[in-house]
Amino acid sequence: APVQQQPVQQAPVQATAPAAPAAPAPTVATATSADTTTQPAPVAAPAPAAAPAPVAVAPAPAPAPVAAAPVVVANTPIGVWATEENKGNVRVEQCGANLCGYAEKTNERILINMKPEGSKWSGRIHDPDSGRNYDSTIAMKGPNAMRVQGCAFGGMFCGGQTWKRVS
Repeated sequence: APVQQQPVQQAPVQATAPAAPAAPAPTVATATSADTTTQPAPVAAPAPAAAPAPVAVAPAPAPAPVAAAPVVVANTPIGVWATEENKGNVRVEQCGANLCGYAEKTNERILINMKPEGSKWSGRIHDPDSGRNYDSTIAMKGPNAMRVQGCAFGGMFCGGQTWKRVS
């Protein structure tokens, strides 16, 4: 507020300077020559450094909106998949550093902690029909197909399905 009042006071000082130059001139003359008595007022004009204040306000628009919309990448299993036998859809999403898959209807976990291993992911798969969990791998077979495999007894018995991307 004081900075804004100074420019208002400078205008009257400039108006009164020609009326009584004798008194203000010696005070100003100590800093500058007598011919520049009209210049100290403009020198005081830069004092309204209120211009930097609006510049300080300029950073307010700086925070740019951050787009945090989830994006389904065609090369990854993230998304919704229809099982081969149309028993339901499975929603695959990040769970920590791994992937997990949930039945769309029941929200039951189907793919459990699938860890990336090269071009595949490995972890466990839950069979809702038997209630059992098996060792599992998933691998992309194009942007809209994923091979899901489950194995029992240390890989002695394996079976699999190809799931199709819904979204």
